[in-house]
Amino acid sequence: MTRTSPSSATWTNNTVLQNTDAALGAARSDAGPVAEISLPTIVSNYRALKSLAPSAECSAVVKANAYGHGAAQVSATLFEAGCRTFFVAYPHEGETVRNAVGPEPTIYVFNGVHSDALDQFAACRLSPVCNRMEEIETWLRSELAPPYALHFDTGINRLGLRLTDLQKTVEAVSARPPALVMSHLACADKPDAEENQAQLDRFQEVRKAFPGIRASFCSTGGIYLGANFHFDLMRPGIGLYGGGPAYPSGIRLKPALTLTAPILSVFDIKAGDTVGYGATFKAKTDMTVATVSLGYADGYLRSASNFGFGILNNTPCPILGRVSMDLITIDVSDLVDRPKQGERVEFIGPKAGLEIQAEAAGTIGYELTSRLGGRIS
Repeated sequence: MTRTSPSSATWTNNTVLQNTDAALGAARSDAGPVAEISLPTIVSNYRALKSLAPSAECSAVVKANAYGHGAAQVSATLFEAGCRTFFVAYPHEGETVRNAVGPEPTIYVFNGVHSDALDQFAACRLSPVCNRMEEIETWLRSELAPPYALHFDTGINRLGLRLTDLQKTVEAVSARPPALVMSHLACADKPDAEENQAQLDRFQEVRKAFPGIRASFCSTGGIYLGANFHFDLMRPGIGLYGGGPAYPSGIRLKPALTLTAPILSVFDIKAGDTVGYGATFKAKTDMTVATVSLGYADGYLRSASNFGFGILNNTPCPILGRVSMDLITIDVSDLVDRPKQGERVEFIGPKAGLEIQAEAAGTIGYELTSRLGGRIS
């Protein structure tokens, strides 16, 4: 998505519209979907998560353009709120964050380092999360100044150093130890999963092998598993934006993104009429329907066809038929007043909850927000 530049955004505003030019955004807003980002809500969520482990540092995961919320503005806002460690997936994401937050914070790159990226790591003072022995060797040979982290695979089987190489790794970094050792939970969103304790036990062995080195184990879901999972540095991602697993009592996270789209047309259909491509919806009774300016070209998921919904005047309005490239048709029969062209329907936000919408589309909140596209103001 296009964003307001750091120079033109006012970080203390209640909301920042996702466009590069305010006048252009205003002109477009009546014609198409608009996403509003509440930066104060992100700060509130950050502080709520941090309160669950006061003795641990709370970092911020801002990869994938801060899960679709705008990495530059989110990072700058959280820096002002006290965050000093950020995580991204790629060096170019790290460059965006560095330009937003200045020289002080540590910015870790999850996906490691390769020799052809060393110049960018040096220029932006980025810190690699080393997942393979080859990456450790590349970084140590470079003699670059920023600290680095070691990521050990304790059971998720994606990226990470193998536990069978633990002693070999300790010896390889003895002359220049890492600033952080870390791992990642596979089932943090399932508190009762036995894999959580098994991974914790394995990570404790990693911790013992690196005495005095800071440790990081939990993302949003892991924070909720309790103090044993917190260690020295927590890495919330989706929770910052109000999504993810059910949070514990005592805190309240709110969605930071509100996605709305305008009604283009309102009309009546008869029982037996079908809606949309493929005629996948057939009306059982006479209905009033509305066509809305939102589609999969905007990043709204086609899998929400016949399952998702919008909210208009506090009333759920089910999606009828397929989500097409530019348009969605919704059922507005239950509204007290017939809606008008131009009225805006909420598809993500305080009323149309992110995780509820994600479940309706057969996915997770991470995907919904990170896929929202450049046509959205």
